[in-house]
Amino acid sequence: MGIPCHEPTYVYGDNQSVLANTTVPDSQLKKKSNSIAYHFVREGCARDEWRTTYINTHENPADLLTKPLPSGEK
Repeated sequence: MGIPCHEPTYVYGDNQSVLANTTVPDSQLKKKSNSIAYHFVREGCARDEWRTTYINTHENPADLLTKPLPSGEK
């Protein structure tokens, strides 16, 4: 994007095991799609472009976007 950034961006997550996998260089992942995403994040952390950190589920505003809405049927 060409926007200069002088400090790492923080990526928040509520899954501690996933966050731990981003810092362990030898961890193996079962699904290929997850493996690609984790390697992407892991490489960004290694280059100090971003850092992963834990956020409690109840404090995570993005968590609302991952839950299904009620159908409204009775």
